[in-house]
Amino acid sequence: MMMLPRSFNFQERTICGRIYVPSQADIERYWHLGSRNSNPFPRRYNVSPSQGNPTLYVPVIRARDDRNPELAMVQWWLLPWFSDSPRCKYTSFNARMESVAKAPAFRDPFKHRRCLVPVLGYYEWQSSPKGKLPWLIRSAKGELMHLAGLWDRWRKEDQTIESMTIIVGPANEAVKAIHDRQPIVIPPEKHGAWLDRKLNDPRQVMELLQPVPVDAVKFHRVGMGVNNSKNEGEQLVEEVSLEV
Repeated sequence: MMMLPRSFNFQERTICGRIYVPSQADIERYWHLGSRNSNPFPRRYNVSPSQGNPTLYVPVIRARDDRNPELAMVQWWLLPWFSDSPRCKYTSFNARMESVAKAPAFRDPFKHRRCLVPVLGYYEWQSSPKGKLPWLIRSAKGELMHLAGLWDRWRKEDQTIESMTIIVGPANEAVKAIHDRQPIVIPPEKHGAWLDRKLNDPRQVMELLQPVPVDAVKFHRVGMGVNNSKNEGEQLVEEVSLEV
């Protein structure tokens, strides 16, 4: 892990808006799922929230009616079931841990429609005298991380849109030098509880949202190419010098 220059000033921000998405094979291997897709999706290195474009949907793990896990592709920008329009007019691709149980768009999914968002990492931008510098934050063990997510299903006439949001909370001591917030990571031993539809007491669900341990993540600087969400490729996750 790189040490951060003490002279940097950090600006408070509240969003997680870019993720490094594993391939279908990565996810199926972790979850022991059989492949049902003749055209499996590859890794994606620079995924940002979007609305109305199924080609940019992201994978989530959620519970089926029989309580077994399933892989689904959904929009990363939560569209509440009660919306009048198929596009959400406000920013809903993140949900703040402090208000998620009471916010109108999130409180019902928080009780009944939770999901896990598998990632190989996520990006945050650090304010510095050189401008905003991108960092990649990953599992310290190099494994998949599963971010706490909520999903919803919007239906109107013959149109159905499934969507999700990622829950964010205060950054731990390691990450807060880069960013004041970070996605909540659900550890493997709590995956079952997080996906359990029968667990619907908001107080009990909230207990699953714990700070990410300092030793659970590592991070390094990446190149400016990730700043453009249209850029893709393995080079985006490669470490660069702090001087770049």
